[in-house]
Amino acid sequence: MYVGQRVKRKEDLKLITGTGRYVDDIQLNGMLYVAVLRSTVPHAKLKNVDYQEALKLPGVVNVITGLNLQVDNRPRNFPMAKDEIIFVGQPIAAVIATDRYAAYDALEAITYDYEELPAVVDPEEAMKNEVKAVEGRDNIAYKKTYKGGDPEKAYEQSQVKIEEKIYISRVHPAAMEPRGLVVDYQQDRLTVYASTQSPHFMRSYLLASFSSMIKDIRVIQADVGGAFGSKLFPYPEDYIAVYASLITRKPVKLVLTRSEDVLSTYHARGQIHKVKVGANKDGRVNTVIDDVIIDLGAAWHGTYLADIAATLVTGPYDIKNALVNVYGVLTNKVPLDQYRGAGRPEAAFVYERIMDILSDELGLDPIEIRKKNVIQSTPYTNPFGLKYDNGNYMNLILKAERFYREMEQEAEKLRKEGKRVGVGLSFYVEQNNFGPWESASVRLLADGKVEVIIGAAPHGQGTATGIAQIVADELQISIDDVEVVWGDTDKISNAFGTYGSRSLTLAGNAALLAARRLKDNIMKLAASFLKSDIEELQYKDGKVYNPKSGKEMTLKEIARKATANLGGVWRYKAEPTLEVTASFGLDNYTFPYGSHIAMVEVDETGKVKVLNYIALDDIGLVVNPMLAEGQVHGGVIQGFGEALLEEIVYNKDGNPLTTNFSEYAIPSSVESYNMKWIYSEEGKSNAPLPAKGIGEGATIGAPPAIIRALEKAVGKKFAKIPVRMEELI
Repeated sequence: MYVGQRVKRKEDLKLITGTGRYVDDIQLNGMLYVAVLRSTVPHAKLKNVDYQEALKLPGVVNVITGLNLQVDNRPRNFPMAKDEIIFVGQPIAAVIATDRYAAYDALEAITYDYEELPAVVDPEEAMKNEVKAVEGRDNIAYKKTYKGGDPEKAYEQSQVKIEEKIYISRVHPAAMEPRGLVVDYQQDRLTVYASTQSPHFMRSYLLASFSSMIKDIRVIQADVGGAFGSKLFPYPEDYIAVYASLITRKPVKLVLTRSEDVLSTYHARGQIHKVKVGANKDGRVNTVIDDVIIDLGAAWHGTYLADIAATLVTGPYDIKNALVNVYGVLTNKVPLDQYRGAGRPEAAFVYERIMDILSDELGLDPIEIRKKNVIQSTPYTNPFGLKYDNGNYMNLILKAERFYREMEQEAEKLRKEGKRVGVGLSFYVEQNNFGPWESASVRLLADGKVEVIIGAAPHGQGTATGIAQIVADELQISIDDVEVVWGDTDKISNAFGTYGSRSLTLAGNAALLAARRLKDNIMKLAASFLKSDIEELQYKDGKVYNPKSGKEMTLKEIARKATANLGGVWRYKAEPTLEVTASFGLDNYTFPYGSHIAMVEVDETGKVKVLNYIALDDIGLVVNPMLAEGQVHGGVIQGFGEALLEEIVYNKDGNPLTTNFSEYAIPSSVESYNMKWIYSEEGKSNAPLPAKGIGEGATIGAPPAIIRALEKAVGKKFAKIPVRMEELI
């Protein structure tokens, strides 16, 4: 059995030997290069773009300006500013040249005239509508209310009332590989090689925009150096590159520099929560009332992030009454979209701040207040109608309590030595399995090996190894005989991609169902070949055999006979189907949950060192503990970055101050620390393979645990992330 084992990743050989193929590795004959001129002002009327001098430069083929397309939920001036500039970094023009250096050099020869307009940066100021972020639009671009129970009455009748304003700063996804794509023109068809996490989304969006110019688009996912949600949907540069290929009828490459990537890749988080909580003196929470302001930047496609945060604001706690008002606000900043966790880290930071602030207010132990409020049994429907599936929340809290108490004892010893040490705990519930379904095809090849084609598009998670384990177990063959293929819209027609911790639950179960149906077909073929009734046959260890006659056939023998040339006449009763495609979806989200415990030390300069860290998760069936643990390690470090380092900063005029990695700090090996991961499998999903996602849980659980540990270490309250070093002195 492979499922449940720490199987090494099958995907890594080409990466560690330097034979991976990223977008910038792709070279095509006659390829042209695209460079983008970006706005240096946050808000202005664009009057004219002069590119005549650029056209005179050696190597310059063409210049694109004013490209405007109708794309769902994108700004009016998309993918290029045509008459209004709405943020620094917005594309204004693009140079097509015979080499990359000529393209970038030519940008300096392009000038543009504009009339500067006032910019709005603070989302709370933007709500006053005194300064418009986008001409002709209300700054409050989105409003929605979520309500369950009678929250106002519950608040008035509560014995204890607390109010808090919680800030969650904007962050940059900071994937190791900047965004990029290669577009290859082939008469009536384009092939797009992209650093993407959903080839099918990219195909759908691009084809919708360019269907009048091209009949079909094939998207192939190159090796991807990280994405974290930020490469799910196409960006302005993707449309620009496709258009460049269409008008030149040549292959083109557009790969962003690091500075361009930091400047223009969609930001994440960016929420303000004005929370009121009503509780009893014993710590039982009666109601949560929250006004959520989400800073959408200069577009309005990130509203769903606030919806996710809003509907999870009661977290894993049995709170019957809740009211959340969502305000999606436009500002003159880079647009907002998803990043690892996508609304769930924001919600967890709010409800865990609530628990810790309330425990301080009432003088109650943080574990005990959570026990008092935690959901006692599942399934459970929260105030907004989300139905949490299987889990044993109390049991996991009890496990976490033991580690918390041990860390507290150690911290107390260190405090007696004069060190500033604190311990923090978080408890969270996660929502994943976004999107309706996923598909997979399983093929028995003529050499007896098995090929699995998945619609999910993993980009570093190790999903292919997990799916190979599942299929190898189902067909009872060596995992070395299973190859998993993904990332090509020609290979499998209907799919969605990798996001929202959905791949193993959906694509894994699709592969499992396809493998089961393939096994049925194999049995039918074997019955025909062995001249046996199918009821007489047994399948074991990758072979079909007849106990009565003693005859048997291996998968290789069945495949070769089924694909042999027998004069063009099919002489057997069974259909020769050696490929099966299956789709799988659930009628509900899945809800993993977990607890993180952190012990930190803060020195006299405000520098933070994590002394001990334990993460506990219940994600249902764990297919590969090594892969899951790797996801936890990465997520914890990213959560540390959000808690202490990462913050996109603009000045009051709308100019970004964090445009490279010397200004925007991300955690490195210096800040990293050892951590221990412990998993449970009580909360299984309702799928045939009862797994849940793990890719985002650690990024959700880490910030509130670390912030609480900082509070205990320095004796201050923090309601904003990141916490800066000067605040810890």
